[in-house]
Amino acid sequence: MRVPLRGSGITLCALLALLLAGTLAVSASATPAWTTYHRDAARSGADPDGVEARPPSLDWRSPDLGAPIWGQPLLLGGRVYVATVGDRLSALDAASGAVVWSTSLGTPVPAGALPCGDVTPTVGVVGTPVIDPGAGVIYAVADTWDAAAKEAHHVLVGLALADGKQVMRTLVDPPGADPKALLQRTALNLDAGHVVFGFGGNDGDCGEYRGAVVSVAEDGSPASFWQTPIALPSKSGGAVWATSGPAVDGEGHIFAATGNPNPPSGQTASTYDYSDSVVELSPSLALQGAFAPPNWEAESNSDLDLASAGPELLPGGMLFQAGKDGIGHLIAEASMGAQAPAVYNHAVCGGHGSFGGDSYAAGVIYIPCTNGVQALAYDPTARSFTPIWQGPGDAFGAPILSAGLVWSAATGGFNGGGTKLYGLDPASGAVRYTEMLPQPIADHFGSPSAGGGRLFISTGTSVTAYRVAQLTALSEPALSEPALSEPALSEPAAPGSSTPAAPGVARLLAAAPAAPVLLHRRLRVDSRGRVRLTLRCKPLGQRCRAGRLTLRACFTIHSGRGRHRARRIALVTLVHGSYRAGSGDFLVTLRLGRRARAHLGLHPEGLALRVAISAAGAGLRVFRATLN
Repeated sequence: MRVPLRGSGITLCALLALLLAGTLAVSASATPAWTTYHRDAARSGADPDGVEARPPSLDWRSPDLGAPIWGQPLLLGGRVYVATVGDRLSALDAASGAVVWSTSLGTPVPAGALPCGDVTPTVGVVGTPVIDPGAGVIYAVADTWDAAAKEAHHVLVGLALADGKQVMRTLVDPPGADPKALLQRTALNLDAGHVVFGFGGNDGDCGEYRGAVVSVAEDGSPASFWQTPIALPSKSGGAVWATSGPAVDGEGHIFAATGNPNPPSGQTASTYDYSDSVVELSPSLALQGAFAPPNWEAESNSDLDLASAGPELLPGGMLFQAGKDGIGHLIAEASMGAQAPAVYNHAVCGGHGSFGGDSYAAGVIYIPCTNGVQALAYDPTARSFTPIWQGPGDAFGAPILSAGLVWSAATGGFNGGGTKLYGLDPASGAVRYTEMLPQPIADHFGSPSAGGGRLFISTGTSVTAYRVAQLTALSEPALSEPALSEPALSEPAAPGSSTPAAPGVARLLAAAPAAPVLLHRRLRVDSRGRVRLTLRCKPLGQRCRAGRLTLRACFTIHSGRGRHRARRIALVTLVHGSYRAGSGDFLVTLRLGRRARAHLGLHPEGLALRVAISAAGAGLRVFRATLN
């Protein structure tokens, strides 16, 4: 929302906003965290840790992990987590690449046992896992093989971050599905204590399947499903297969792109059935609405579906979606219930297709195109976007932002095997750095991750890390409450590591008092200035004590030049409030005053927040969030 300033005086909030308007304010991160594909539930792909750029240098390469990696490495504290198509999930030391633990999730499916596909030599974990830091668990979907029965099944497995021990395992094959015809390609996401992901078909679309979105409670309860209601004459299709997977907004709504239907040879699809669309689902997977392109029938019968890339959530209740036909659509979430047309659409990628997942930061959308990554300037007031540059033609991989650069891999296109990583100037797309990778990339739409001054990328059967930024010591105004309580989940260091051991996750959580946590980190302000926060009592089943909430905007202020350049963090209080004792999940509403709303109005791209939650005898918890 945009609210004009009133009055003649300029407050500290307004002054800081004016100083920082138009820049990317980077929040400090005591614990490096990239816990899901493109870092957060909205798939922003922006790393807040890389604050002082330096020329990239090879830091380490992990040992061979036994099978190709098709997902993005994840990071939390001092560990990197990665899964292979050999159904093995491993934790690596973030400083050295040494294996801390490695766990088998089952026997992977031999590629030759499937009727078609391009994942070889086995099909195991293909989609990027997701980490729940609060629970201390990482989740992955494994395609597993029963050799005796010659059957394949998909299972969601949860492993403890501390030691890789299995804490949850549940079957997630959709009802009536042939598991051999399904590929779990999408990244996983989290939504209010549930793991969310999609299903599509194998490369080649052999067999009969229906695309699906799946939600599984973290307690391992039976899965819930939404399946694309394919209309005759088609019996198959509607795949949810984009690498980035479903996006989740601050209210828990799920957005997923679906692929085209597959009518029999000689026939055409003509009845709209939510294929080749962006669908909005409630947290319980009830269909809330959908967007279909105006040329739905032509796209659906020409294999030019939207599902080649996932939805990108933007400030102001908007989302961006582009697919195989090279048309970008700007869609208002509020209008999807009526299947309204796009707010704005325009050709992107020079008419080529977009595959993988987008990123967004400081008013710019970065999208992966088959002819090179492209940047789009997003205007939230006009509700439109304008192409501003196109990167190298072989920069096919999904882009992210870290250390002041846009990073995209030359993945080798649809055949994989790329060996280059580009660092691009975010203003012009010019190549600042080109790094030659030590091993070819397996994932056709591979994307790096970043945190703690490093960039991580899956290279064949290993992970490679580059040092791309120097973390700067921070100077923050002291909070009035005790020190913040988000514990570092680094765990004991690997043997030989110089990193000191930290308390285990299980022990930290067991010792925590009954204080609530912030469930959703993407907050919104309505037209009346109200901000709704969902709190959860932890441990589950225990009652929370009454307490107070404080929302502070977090700004980075730079001064000086060259070697004397300094950086400090300024926290500006937006609103105080209180909450009553409760249990489970409960909603708290705060109302922003005039100054806070004016402050937000100067930053339509959103504000980085520190949300402090305190309760008598329960200490203080501080969570990073965004406010739009």
